[in-house]
This record gives sequence, C-alpha cells and structure tokens, in this order.
Amino acid sequence: MIIENFLRTLGLNDNEVKVYLYLLSHGESIVSVVAKRLEMKRVTVYSTLESLEKKEVVSSFNKNNVTHFDAVEPDDIEELCRQKVNEMMRIQKKAASLKGEFRKLREKGKMPKLEIRGKIKYYQGLEAVTDLIEETLEEKGKEQLCFGLNTYHTEMSGNDWSEYTKKRIKKGMNVKSIQPDTSNAIAYKKRDKGELRATHLVPKDRFPGNCEINIIGDMIAMFTTHSKEPMGMKMHNPDMAQALKSLFALAWERSENYDHELK
Repeated sequence: MIIENFLRTLGLNDNEVKVYLYLLSHGESIVSVVAKRLEMKRVTVYSTLESLEKKEVVSSFNKNNVTHFDAVEPDDIEELCRQKVNEMMRIQKKAASLKGEFRKLREKGKMPKLEIRGKIKYYQGLEAVTDLIEETLEEKGKEQLCFGLNTYHTEMSGNDWSEYTKKRIKKGMNVKSIQPDTSNAIAYKKRDKGELRATHLVPKDRFPGNCEINIIGDMIAMFTTHSKEPMGMKMHNPDMAQALKSLFALAWERSENYDHELK
C-alpha cells in the first residue's frame, strides 16, 4: 500500500497504479497481455498506458511490428520527482510575484481598458497588458519593430511567451529587435534564426529597457510590467508610427556597431 499511495501522490489514478506496478514487476508487455492479466478491458488499458507515457513513468517501443510497453526504472521516478519539485518552485515564485495582482482582482475585479474614440487604448493591470500583447498579433503588418525585453516575457509569462512566438511565426511576422544586453536578452538573441527575428544588443547601463515598444504598420504599442502597476497603451496613427520607424531606423544602424562591440 505504501508504494500505491506514493504513486497516487504523483498524480496516478487507480488504473494507472495497477498497470504501472504490473509492468514494473513483470517487465515489458503488450496491451492484450496486460488486459488479460489485470482483467481489464483492452481499450481501458490502452488509454491508461497512453496517460502513463505522458506522465513519463512508462515508455513504449516497437518489436516485431507490435507496440511493447515497460515501466521506467526506479531511478527515473526519483528524477521525475526532482523535476516536479523544481517546477513547483518555479510556480511558487511566479505566484509570489503575482500576489499583488490577485489581491487587486479580489478587491476591484478586472481592471478595465479605456478606449478613446477608437484610436487610443489604455491598459491597466497585468491581465489587461496580457491582452494588449496578444492584440499585437492582430495587426496586418508583416514586420514588428521592437525595443526592450520586458519582465513580462522573462519572469511572469510562463509558457505564454512561447505560445505568442509560435503564433507570430505562423503568421509570418518578422521582428527587428534592439535589446539591452541582459542575460535574458542574450538568450533571446540566440533563438533569432528559429523565431523569425534579428536582434541587436546594446549596453544595458546606457540603454535600459524596462518598457517595451512595438511598432507594426501604423500601430504603436508601449507597455511595462516592471512597476507595481503594469500598464500599457496602443494607438493607430500613420504619421506617428512613421516618425517612430524613422527613429528606430537610426537606432538600428548605430545598434549594429554596439552589437559587434559586445560580441
């Protein structure tokens, strides 16, 4: 019972515990044999094995054109627990950083967006800023000019940022990005080729980037989650967007020199 109870703490249900322990004690097997020995329906065993594979406690392989399943080694269970501990510590850290936001939502509900004549929107609160970031993917332009890698991407977004990047790549939107040379920005630059992006690094002591600026077509978006009150704004104006594009072009030329110096 001790082992069964421990496996349940890893998130295994009763069927998964039975199937895993059978494979652990009998070695590799196929679905029909497991179903017969445990007196379970084959379809139940198959779905259980699929679930165990996703939880990384069972592996599968083909032998003589038949899929075989086997339990992972006991050492792998210990490593799986270590990974879960590390993941929970990451989640705890994120929960601590969001504690203030939870309190605000409890007290006031979701912070509203303020729209002025359909041209300018103001966003207040982390949830609203998250919406702003997602809305940039709705723009028609195929190039995004960006300055600053905000803490939203590096500390607070979890998997949101990778999902955003996948959507941007699927849309075919390329990025030119100027980033202060923080460790996160350096890692970000290394992924450029696979993420449709070109990044120039500049000295972070001279050009800090706690606010992110994005220009796509005639849209300008600015936001920050660095302060206690995340906030942002979005506006559409072709003249203002063109002016910022010109400034970005000047900065892009100079940042190339900084980028080479930093290398």
